[in-house]
Amino acid sequence: MRRRLERGWLSLVERAGLAWEGLTLAATTGWRQLQPLRDALSRQGDRTRARPLTWGTVYVVAFCVLAMVAIDRPLATFLKARVLGDAEGFFRVVTDLGLAELYLVPAGLLWLGMAVAAWRAAGAEARARWRRMAVAPAFLFLSIAVSGIISNIIKVSLGRYRPRYYLDQGLYGFEPFNRDWGMNSFPSGHSQAAFAAMTALIVIFPRHAALFLTVAVLVAASRVMITVHYLSDAVAGSWLAVAIAVLIARAFRARGLEPRVGRE
Repeated sequence: MRRRLERGWLSLVERAGLAWEGLTLAATTGWRQLQPLRDALSRQGDRTRARPLTWGTVYVVAFCVLAMVAIDRPLATFLKARVLGDAEGFFRVVTDLGLAELYLVPAGLLWLGMAVAAWRAAGAEARARWRRMAVAPAFLFLSIAVSGIISNIIKVSLGRYRPRYYLDQGLYGFEPFNRDWGMNSFPSGHSQAAFAAMTALIVIFPRHAALFLTVAVLVAASRVMITVHYLSDAVAGSWLAVAIAVLIARAFRARGLEPRVGRE
């Protein structure tokens, strides 16, 4: 009896060892067969790092197309039924942080005030100091304004129905060159304004990047959570703002104008 038990345990251990060897061999073979895919992904990663704005735009466009086909409608239906009460109230408060005038007006006034101060300054050194100080609010203002103008052009050109039309009437699609509020869903203006302002502030005050990014993400998410925009609207508006702010920062620095305030 004891010998039979020992032989049984030995057979079980042997079978487990053979199974493990088989799994290891299969995994190793499969990993080797995936080498061409791994190489392709590595090369694409290199291309993305070399041209992040270009490839980022490609990825965002591809995602937005996918979302429009398969994600936007079921997600909007799901959120409409479940985001209620305090959660909805929270996101309706947060979403107001995406109002462009909250950032455009102070930035514009600061820029104008410092430009006037530079013009009225008594000496060259004072004028130069005021002009340096005016760079940051100018950068903030232009980041929001330029991406906002582009966003509005896209909105009117595409004329995408907002989620309320789908949720209330089952209507989904586009009516190009329509200036009606209900048909300017893509991209999200609040997401664009929040990401433009926060991206510019990250450039100006990089130490507080985590805080600014959190605000931007919350605003963009709020537009989807309260179903005034589809997911693709928020993603497109956010990326548009980031791309424009980065391009403007590059243009400023190419002209010797540094938006960042202070030193790291």
